[in-house]
Amino acid sequence: MLVGVLALAALASVPAVGSAQSAMQVSPNPDQHYGEIADPSVWPISAIGTVNTILNFQSREFCTGTLVAPKLVLTAAHCLFPAHQQATPGNVHFSVGVARGVPAEHSVAERVVVSPDYVPGEFKVENVAADWGIIVLKNPLSAKPVSVKSLNRAQLRTAGPFMQIGYGVDRQFLPSVARDCWVGERNDQTFLYRCLTDRGYSGAPILAKIDGTFSVIGIGSGGNQKKRLGYACASAQFEKALAELMRSD
Repeated sequence: MLVGVLALAALASVPAVGSAQSAMQVSPNPDQHYGEIADPSVWPISAIGTVNTILNFQSREFCTGTLVAPKLVLTAAHCLFPAHQQATPGNVHFSVGVARGVPAEHSVAERVVVSPDYVPGEFKVENVAADWGIIVLKNPLSAKPVSVKSLNRAQLRTAGPFMQIGYGVDRQFLPSVARDCWVGERNDQTFLYRCLTDRGYSGAPILAKIDGTFSVIGIGSGGNQKKRLGYACASAQFEKALAELMRSD
């Protein structure tokens, strides 16, 4: 009953849907970014879930993750470091397709793989390129995964529209989707975006339709919430590590 009440409260406070923008247009209104309620039973939304990480029963990180293989989840590295300390795999939980607080599937981590260049600490723009982590689940999940594709700066200029899906503090028990996000080039390692920038959306995938299907081109790391400006770690940073894990599994 408590979950239901909190879910209704979250729904009641949802801001308006943002206006559509492409990478070639001016930046959207910074006050319009939360997007709309997404249907967690429809792909690729069904592959997105929550990452809950606990340290010493006191510190907790609540983030978003993407199922990219039956046993692999992509998220931001800092989501695995509550209070800037890495949690043990047994304290990292992934729930996919969460609808009103109830997940379609769930698994605990067996191990985690983090960028070798990641340094725990407060958010810094220069650390965004290393802010990625991969959760290796103990049990495979049956939800259809999402592929990962890297785009260079030239490709990013002509790609789109872009979309981001995640679970944030503004709506923790249902997924949010921001369609037609503004995405701007920065370099081949990171890029700028205005989609979902509140707490909880760390690790949330930015997706583009490539060759007829949705693919993850980057994940949210952090940014300026007042300006609604986010910094994303580009898929080029973790694409190789994912491919190696997929081969080993």
